[in-house]
Parts: sequence; structure tokens; C-alpha cells
Amino acid sequence: MKKKNIIAILIFFALSVAMITPQLVQHSIILGADSLFHFNRFLDTEQQIAHGNIQYFISTYGYSQSGRIVNALYGPYLAYFNGFLLYLVKSWFWYQILSGILVAFIAGTTMYHLSRTNHVQYNYSVFISALYMMTYGITTWITGQQFLAWGAMIIPLGLSVATRLIRDAKNPIKVLEMTLVTSLFVETHVLSTLFLILIYLIFFVIALFTVQDVRKLFKSLFVSIIVTIVLTSNVWLPMIDLYRNNHLMSPFKNNFPLQNGMVYFSDGSCLTLILFILFVIQIGLVILKITQNSFLSKMVTVLGGLILIATFPLLPWNAIFSHLPFISIIQFPSRLLPFAEALLLLGLGMTLTSATAQNRVPQIYKLIMFVIIVASLTGVQQSVYNAAAIWQSHGNIIRSSGNVTYNANGEKLRQLFQSKNLSDPLLSVWKPTPDYVPIKKDVLIANPYNQYNMEIVKNKSIAKKSVKGGIEVKWMSSDTKYHNIGVLKYADTQLNINGHKAQKNQYYTTDIGTVMFKSTIGKNIVTVTYHESALMKATLALNIVSWIIVTFVLIFRSIQKLNKKLRLKS
Repeated sequence: MKKKNIIAILIFFALSVAMITPQLVQHSIILGADSLFHFNRFLDTEQQIAHGNIQYFISTYGYSQSGRIVNALYGPYLAYFNGFLLYLVKSWFWYQILSGILVAFIAGTTMYHLSRTNHVQYNYSVFISALYMMTYGITTWITGQQFLAWGAMIIPLGLSVATRLIRDAKNPIKVLEMTLVTSLFVETHVLSTLFLILIYLIFFVIALFTVQDVRKLFKSLFVSIIVTIVLTSNVWLPMIDLYRNNHLMSPFKNNFPLQNGMVYFSDGSCLTLILFILFVIQIGLVILKITQNSFLSKMVTVLGGLILIATFPLLPWNAIFSHLPFISIIQFPSRLLPFAEALLLLGLGMTLTSATAQNRVPQIYKLIMFVIIVASLTGVQQSVYNAAAIWQSHGNIIRSSGNVTYNANGEKLRQLFQSKNLSDPLLSVWKPTPDYVPIKKDVLIANPYNQYNMEIVKNKSIAKKSVKGGIEVKWMSSDTKYHNIGVLKYADTQLNINGHKAQKNQYYTTDIGTVMFKSTIGKNIVTVTYHESALMKATLALNIVSWIIVTFVLIFRSIQKLNKKLRLKS
């Protein structure tokens, strides 16, 4: 590896640590908007790893051991990666610290890759990469555990594939590159994948007029799509199967995005003033033709500018969501911001590189960049400090308490989070998010959060739950009434009562899929398991094999490149 690249990597690592230092110094856990939801996801995979009891579909440890399906629909492999990280550190605090550093560091290195592949000068590459690390799309994981950051950290990789379509007229698509990057997106954050595909489409249409061999372009695209479908079969096939056989509750629907989900001019929480000024300067330089810009530089700037405008409250988003329901899947238009920022920062790097070649950049540019980085870092550290300081409060220590229920707070909750048993705090504070629960068709549920809370999390009618293969629920009964066992039933969920398969007349499900079991007098033991089809099992096995093959191909190619370099040197 070149010395410059090593220095850049060390800079990104140092910045990552510096960004999270305020939380590290205060030894605080930040309970943000999505912390509790994702903590349950990763607790489930951590416990599966710890006990060697892998349940790909249902949650057997997290989410009150409810048997609900989340991870299979929400970045399954990444959920296991985070679970493994939690398993290694065995602490919610250290998990937050290490994952925060990891997200910021990867964001910096991927942005550096994007800039260097687009021939941005080294100094400017480090500069825009450092700025990208400190954008809201990345820091939101540190300050609130919003999973948007995991998608945002790899956006530059997707843009590197997209820009190649125009940058490299001879070889616009490298099949392995496009396949791996797109698959990585699907495995990480499906919503970010949809945005990326739209950007691919824009660049692809333009590439039709610039590439040397259109036939080769379509051939490479076709092969990439086929291989990507195979590599991501563990995501889309379970999704199709679950939605086909169940009526699942959709995630939160935002009917008023203009009131909740935009980047506001007066609010620097999403877009800092420094970045806004830099973006305005870059857009102005391109539109007014003050500097000489390549076609690609102009394109990424214009596209980034248009996406940025879409995140501001300038479009009739309420009406768009109302009349075009399929667009409302994005929930918050502000989620487009990381794509705009990555594109505009790339455009800025390309403009600065071009201007330097023309001797039109002031000699103090390094000082200016240093001041901008320090100012941005100071702003991020202040945000992290403010978020972490809440943990030290005498009363409420939950930063974002919307829809959060708790029976412990303050010092008591702090002690629970210090417990060696990672599940202890999650039994005392939770966010009853009902995403993907199997609701009954055509039934209107007035308050799904409250119903899920009462039927699953707050359900006290069952004496004990444990995990033995599946979820084992035990209770003693002196009557034959129906009891809420605190478990959700999907089409492929199987219930066994006292060692025998339960008959349909022995239970029924509520509007949100909670199982109500008819007790027998005395001891009752219900075992809950999930039995996916043989096709599903075969597909998941094939998916793992396909990733192993791709890994070996990457290793083989890396060895080939290394041998070639050694031969050239000798």
C-alpha cells in the first residue's frame, strides 16, 4: 500500500476516534430515537451466537422473546455482524463506541476511494473524505443509532460504480465491482439500495451515448444483475415469501413529511452552515462556469444539487406522498441528504483539482481546509457531547423518549445497562415498534404501538419463557381459559403443546398476531419454532455458498495483482 494511502487511513481513524471522544470520556450510553429497536435486533443475534442456536427468521431472545420477524427483513447478515461485535465486547457502552468508530472510519475510506477513482488530488481527497465522515448521515448513528448511517457509510462505493459508467468509456461496468457493491447495499440497507438504483439508472442512460461498446455495456449489466440476485437471495426471497403468506404491518407511514422529515434552512442539525456554504460555492462555480469543469464534474454537481433541493421544504411533499403512495416508502425526504452530500463533495474535489491544475487555488488552501475540518469536528464533538451528557442526568437519561415505555430510569437504568446480562436493561426500557408483525387483513388497528405494548411487552400472564431450540413457554393453569403466551404467529410458525403439534381449535390469534392459547389444567408447555420451506432452506444454503465462492475469487484476484506487482518490481 502506498505511503499516502496509509497516512490517509490513519487520519480517518484518528478523526473517527476524535468524533466519539466526548461519549468515551463521559462513559455514556446514548439512547436515541432508534437505539432500543436496534439493541433488540443485535441482542437477538448476539445470544444466538453465544448459545450456538441460530434462528434466521424469528427472534428468540430479543423483542421480549416474541418470535417476531425483524432481522430476516432488515439486513440479516449485518445484524449477525453487529451481534458478533456485541458478543466480543459484552457491553452496550463499548458496542456503541466501537460501532460508532467503525461507521465513521468506513465512511471516510469509502469516500476516499470514490474521490481517488475519480482522479481527485490527494489533499482534496482527504479533505472531502474527512468532511463526509462528519455529515449528519454518518454521525446520526453515534448520536441516535439511526441505521441510515450504515447505508450512508457505503454510498461512496455505489457512486464509484455509477461514475465509472461515464468515467470509463471502454469498460463502464466492472461486473465484480457492480455486483459486490450493489449486493452490499441490499445486505445493509434496502431503502438506500432503491436510491442507488435510481442513480445507476441516470448514469446508465447517459452512458448509452458515451460508451464505445453499447452491446458490452448491456451484457455486463445483465451478468451483474443475475449474480446480484443470487448473492442477495437471502433478503428478497424471504421478503417475498413472508409478504405472500402473511399480512405484515408496514413500518411507520409519514403522512406529513413537510412537518416531519425535511432539512430546514434554519436548523443546522442535519446540514451545517459550513457544508451549505461549500455546496452553494460548488454549485455556483459550475453553473456560472467560473472554473473549467469536466462533464462528469458538472453532472455530479447538478445531480447532487437537485437531490439537495429535494431535501428542503421546497417541494409539495405532503401532496406527493398522498397521491403517489409508493414514494412514501422513503418516509423522510431528509434521507436523501447523504447522497446529495457525497455527490457535491465529489464535485467540489474535482473542481478544486481542476482549479489547482490551472493555478487558480490560493496558496493558503491547506490552511483553509484545516480550519474547515477543525470547525466541523468541533461541531460534531459538541453534538456528541450534548447527546452523551443526558446519560448523566439525575432524572431522565433517555435522549429520545418518543413512544418509549420504561419501568426504570435514572440511576437504576444506568445500573441495568452495566449488568453483565445484556438483556437486563431491555426488559426495563423498550420502544414497542410493531414493524412486520402479522396483522389480520382488512382490520384497522387504531394504535398498533399500544396494542403491541400491552399484548407482548407488558404481558404478565405467562410465568416463564426460555429457549430450547425454539421459544419454550411454560405456565401453570387452574382453568381452561385462553391465555396470552406473548408470542406472535406467522404462517410458518409452528406451535407444539406438551410435545404434540397444536390443533387450530387450541388457539387463536389477535389482530396483531399474538397467540391466545387454550390452557389445560396443570402444567402447560408450548414450544414455538419456525419451519421455512425446503426451497427456502436450499436458497439460504446456496446464498452462503455463493458468498464463499465470491470471497475466494476476490482473494485469488488479490494474489494475482500482488504477484504482478512483485514481478514488475523484480
